[in-house]
Amino acid sequence: MKIRIYFFALILLFVCLPAVHAQEYGQIRALQQRAAHVIKQKNDFISQVLTSYAIPHKRNVEGAVISIYKDGHWVDVTTIEIVPVLKEAADKHQHVAAHELLFYTADGVLDLVSETPIR
Repeated sequence: MKIRIYFFALILLFVCLPAVHAQEYGQIRALQQRAAHVIKQKNDFISQVLTSYAIPHKRNVEGAVISIYKDGHWVDVTTIEIVPVLKEAADKHQHVAAHELLFYTADGVLDLVSETPIR
């Protein structure tokens, strides 16, 4: 009797394990695709803001801004922070009214504000 239970458990393990692995792989793939989409949206938003301020910039193959033209020469961008600017509505709820973009370079920080929504 115990042998049958062990045998059944072993068969169940070999049958169900690949299905669980495939489901996890599908979830991981969906998360990776979503992350790539969000990164593309962020990079496109940053480029759109720089274009709206008529600031020349260079992007890498992934679309990330890597340098900007500032004070007559190109400077490398080391970090970009996007900070939501909140505004309180009449009903006391806060919503994002704009975004402040901080471009950190060796020459200092370029601070821009954009009311353009991230899409």
